[in-house]
Amino acid sequence: MSTLNEYLQQTQRFLRDQRQDLFNPMDLISYVNRARREIAMRSQCLRVLTPISGAVISASVVAAGSGYTSTPTITITDPDFPSGVAPDPRGAQATASAVVQSGTIAAVNITYGGSGYFRPTVAVEDSTGSGASVTLELSAINALVANQEVYPFTDVVLDAFPGVESVYMIKGLSIIYANYRYSLPCYDFSTYQAQIRQFPFQFTYVPTFCSQYGQGTNGSFYTYPLPNQAYQYELDCFCLPSDLVTNLSEEALPKPWSEAVPYFTAYLAYSEIQNFNIAKYYLDQFDQFVNRYGVYARPGRGTNPYGRY
Repeated sequence: MSTLNEYLQQTQRFLRDQRQDLFNPMDLISYVNRARREIAMRSQCLRVLTPISGAVISASVVAAGSGYTSTPTITITDPDFPSGVAPDPRGAQATASAVVQSGTIAAVNITYGGSGYFRPTVAVEDSTGSGASVTLELSAINALVANQEVYPFTDVVLDAFPGVESVYMIKGLSIIYANYRYSLPCYDFSTYQAQIRQFPFQFTYVPTFCSQYGQGTNGSFYTYPLPNQAYQYELDCFCLPSDLVTNLSEEALPKPWSEAVPYFTAYLAYSEIQNFNIAKYYLDQFDQFVNRYGVYARPGRGTNPYGRY
């Protein structure tokens, strides 16, 4: 992936300002990030599918119990919702150990968080002790909340995607229900408002419809009926990249689109000094490269080479 310094170096070559005599580097960094957002929106190359399961990150002792030895066995259930994603497509078993003080369970430490968990449970096994109860906390998972209809884009968990900052549009929404994944029909909000959300709060069930309201990073999506419990969901969404601040900042823009960043940056820089002819040249170059990269990366494809559905 490209780095901030690489973007700046190529832009400064276009500007013929390698010694930074004409342009403030901080201005160029701002332009680089504007160019990256422009590319992400125009090409829709930052498309992510949000996670439906996670890792165990901590444990809380609800009841300490009594009579425990120094080595009780802490057993976490097997992964209950593997994601199918490498390196552990079937999930990975989490492990934990107990801290015993005066015969009680004082704490439980997670030694390995594993993966592929949605609703794990934990058991404390010991030949003499009893009465202990422990709950587990998972890494953030996107889930619908009981009785909640509206979900802002800003609440979508993107921790699994370094360098991705925010959602600006949703392509689709799928819900996990009864070990089955299904995609909700997504209506325009005017239709959703007039014909679907008839009962404000009285009707709760498995959500069947969805709609996007608002645009950009302040948008949100609605689901109806209102969820009657928590449901995992996968959001197929288009995102904006996080700003590059230093050369160690994570770049989420994939190649080949990242190679067009210096052209749009140069366009903004020449616009700053009101050299509009050269600015237009670099904007035209940017348009051509982004369009060509789209053709290269998204070739036509037959659904089935054998002519059957």
